[in-house]
Amino acid sequence: MEYIQELNHFAQNYWILTMIIGLLASFIESFLPILPLMAIVGANALLLGLFGGLILSWIGSGLGTALLFLIISRFNDNRLFNKFRSKKVNKAIKWMDKKGFKLLFFAYSCPFVPSFLVTIASAFCKVDPKCFIPAMLSGKFIMFLFISYPMSDIKGFINSPVKILVFCLLVFLSWTIGNKVKKSLENHEKDNETENV
Repeated sequence: MEYIQELNHFAQNYWILTMIIGLLASFIESFLPILPLMAIVGANALLLGLFGGLILSWIGSGLGTALLFLIISRFNDNRLFNKFRSKKVNKAIKWMDKKGFKLLFFAYSCPFVPSFLVTIASAFCKVDPKCFIPAMLSGKFIMFLFISYPMSDIKGFINSPVKILVFCLLVFLSWTIGNKVKKSLENHEKDNETENV
């Protein structure tokens, strides 16, 4: 807890620097999925509060994801971007073509679905930005709210069994949705393999 208090003290003294770092970290994560998005969003909520951390993470990640989507869409047929077309990405593209984009919102609202893969597949599928951006932003908002809520008040959260129970139920619900999306993608892959035999 002392470490968290020191971080809070630093954030209060250098709040502009804290905001810039939080915004850039969530923006850069859109291009480098190896960075832990949940940890970045959680840290922003811890240091800047529920509302400040949530909005900052949402703006940074939303701008980064939208820019990645627009770049890949613009250079879709370029040889450089064809290297991104791994088997996994191609299967995701076919799955999205088959399913439509009803699950785009759920894919971004669930922390257990790789959003980087969804963004690239959406760009390769040439989804209309007017459809993609609102679905992505609304989905990310739900996911970030889900992460920011417990992190913004760790002490209060730990001392409240009701909050812990609600959070556990939300985690279970999110995991269930993510698992269904993943199984749907895997079933689509199996169907494709059967068709190709």
